[in-house]
Amino acid sequence: METNAANESAQMRDSVRVDVSFTVTFTLIDEKDYENLKIFTLSHRTGDREGDITPYFAAGELESLDPTLVKIWLSMNSKLDYVINILRRNETGGKEKEGLCKDISGKGIKMLYKGDLSAGQYIQLKIRPPTFPPFTVISVGKILRAEKSPASKEGEIEAAIEFDAIHEDDREEIVSYVFKRQRELLRAKSVVSE
Repeated sequence: METNAANESAQMRDSVRVDVSFTVTFTLIDEKDYENLKIFTLSHRTGDREGDITPYFAAGELESLDPTLVKIWLSMNSKLDYVINILRRNETGGKEKEGLCKDISGKGIKMLYKGDLSAGQYIQLKIRPPTFPPFTVISVGKILRAEKSPASKEGEIEAAIEFDAIHEDDREEIVSYVFKRQRELLRAKSVVSE
């Protein structure tokens, strides 16, 4: 009985959404790659696979880091990602695409993309919310819905994507970000109303 209540509480926590606006990169993948990436994604958290700064420092140490050094590290990491993407593109012919994340939860995202997407396609997402300390989450999912929406511009579609494979530590990072962002929005709202 208690296990059910704990499960429901965890599901509700993962389902809490917040409106955001930041760039998310993604690659459309086929079913074979999807199955392989799913296993790989669940095996280790993104920071352990991708060279995230956070595993090397305790939470208190991160906040005390020199902001200039953090910017340099992020810049170097971004440049390395760019080089890796070029090498991957040359090897596979694939290309990372960019969309605009509109809302996020521990279960998935909604994004706008200028191009063609359709429900049922498999996708690998790289999510980097604009927050400090910085973190990256790479997950594998499926597009549940892809359609034109009132908020989309000419040629844009809105896609709802569910995380099928995401390491639980990565999901927790996203959930923490969602709650932090909600607190920021509530604070901003209370300042405006005063």
